[in-house]
Amino acid sequence: MPRMPRPWYRAQTDWWMVQIDGEQVKLARGAKNREAAAKRYHELMLERTANPAPTTEEQTVASVIDTYLASVTKRLSAGTLPMLRHRLQAFAEAHGWRLIRDCVPYHLTHWLDCNPQWTTDWTRNSVVSIIHRPFNWAARQRLIPANPFSGVTHPAGQPRRPVSDDEFQALLRATAGRATHKKPSSGARFREVLIFLRFTGCRPGELCHLKWKDVKFEENQIVLTVHKTSRTQRQKRPRVIPLVPTIAKLLKHIRNRNEPGEHVFLTYRKTPWNRSSLALRIRRARAKVGIPDDVKLYGVRHSFGTNAVVNGLDIKTLSTLMGHTDVRMTEHYVHLVGQDRHLATAMMRATRRS
Repeated sequence: MPRMPRPWYRAQTDWWMVQIDGEQVKLARGAKNREAAAKRYHELMLERTANPAPTTEEQTVASVIDTYLASVTKRLSAGTLPMLRHRLQAFAEAHGWRLIRDCVPYHLTHWLDCNPQWTTDWTRNSVVSIIHRPFNWAARQRLIPANPFSGVTHPAGQPRRPVSDDEFQALLRATAGRATHKKPSSGARFREVLIFLRFTGCRPGELCHLKWKDVKFEENQIVLTVHKTSRTQRQKRPRVIPLVPTIAKLLKHIRNRNEPGEHVFLTYRKTPWNRSSLALRIRRARAKVGIPDDVKLYGVRHSFGTNAVVNGLDIKTLSTLMGHTDVRMTEHYVHLVGQDRHLATAMMRATRRS
């Protein structure tokens, strides 16, 4: 019978440690916290007992989720992983103890109904998709016979639309406020976010993770070596974003503040923007100027794409500017501006004499 792992104290780091399944785990800090370390150790042993190894037949919801996360963590982007962990953790807290053979679609359906804060079709569809991921993966890996929640779906909702010029100007008005160069207000900082997205076509996630090392003022461009499509490309190519004068001036203005950290765009708390902080800020801006709830931050990127199509930019070039892997995604913007309108503009350009 294998010996149970025993905690020990590591004086160099001042941590109580234990080795579980070949991995060293921290229990409690401080030589005097032996009791806290013992308590955490017993909690881990209970979790280990409740969550079987991947090779056993009796898998639980929690063991499948843990095995999936351990497998895919290194392949997921920094923007995707936190949301994925958050949703899966919430589901595991509700149903993690259930054996896979005892799970039925109703368990996921009922869990969704117990979270009324997810009001939009987009959110609920996203949650369902995230919960399906580990169980579809485990079924493909032959760890479980099938995804026990595969019958649960939710409509995706209406496609996100571009933000109109009037709506964009209204958002800018909502961010107006008193601020100094060295201490911009929270509204002024969000205004910088809006302008950057409008004149670059960047994804909000790209803005959140943008670092000063990515900004090449000498070449007048931004170079992202890690981006949304870099993991799906056969040949890893950086995403290059040319800087128009408005954005070059904006970035130099921000750099002159000499704020701490490596990220370009910071909140008034001097922390990088994230999905939640951006969503909160645009929700407040919409309420302040009375524009519809379907005005989303991602819609500013859509406006960049539709304006480019209206102005006659070819699809292949636009695809590169927006960081798409191919033109199939970019063709979506032709439909957003209206196929007839786009074709009429193209006909005028085709018949124009030089």
